[in-house]
Amino acid sequence: MRKIEVALPKGQRLLEKAYNIFRQAGYISTELEQEINEKSHKQLEFSSDCGRVAFLLVRIADIPQYIDKNWADMGVSAFDCYREYELSSVSGINRSMRGDNFVSDLLPSLNLCSGSRFCVAGLPERQSFYEKCKRDHEKIITVAAQHPHIAAKYFDSKGMATDIVSITGSSEIMPKHADVDAIFDIVESGRALAENGLIIYEEAMTIQTKLLVSRAALKYDPQILPMIEELRSELT
Repeated sequence: MRKIEVALPKGQRLLEKAYNIFRQAGYISTELEQEINEKSHKQLEFSSDCGRVAFLLVRIADIPQYIDKNWADMGVSAFDCYREYELSSVSGINRSMRGDNFVSDLLPSLNLCSGSRFCVAGLPERQSFYEKCKRDHEKIITVAAQHPHIAAKYFDSKGMATDIVSITGSSEIMPKHADVDAIFDIVESGRALAENGLIIYEEAMTIQTKLLVSRAALKYDPQILPMIEELRSELT
């Protein structure tokens, strides 16, 4: 019998939380627990003690692609990662992407990123301009975002004309040192915003962590649904 391959986020902050969901459902990996305790994360593949599951440690941003392309059967990912992947697939930015071979609604949110949400933020003195752009849809607001497709979708839903600037980090300094009116970013405590003189203009959406499951695995592997039900029983 083949092993079910489960992709877990390799970052220290989420790995233990994600693994514990499977552990509570009976999928224990002594060797992975040792790796978590040692915090080395040099080994990237671990077997469960029961021999039914292989845990793969993967960058959380890459997990949607792992599931989409059947490199793993299921995995734990956050909304910002899998939604950006889906939207970039639809836009055709990367023709090799599919974006339609996983489902994310088989289980409720895993609540691994409680408190994290997408926010629109900027300098206090620019908030009035942002509010004006919400009313006057002919005005264009320039927004820096690490998740440009999610940002574009959000502002389109509000009918706002935006120029989205795609960046890879340090968004909090953009309003001071670049020609942008606001940022669209993930906020947890809000401390980084405050330290850079920014305020939240509005909260856009919460960040959920979900179990992504390959459609192909659901269709062809009879082990998948029983495992999902075991996980569900631990979450409800």
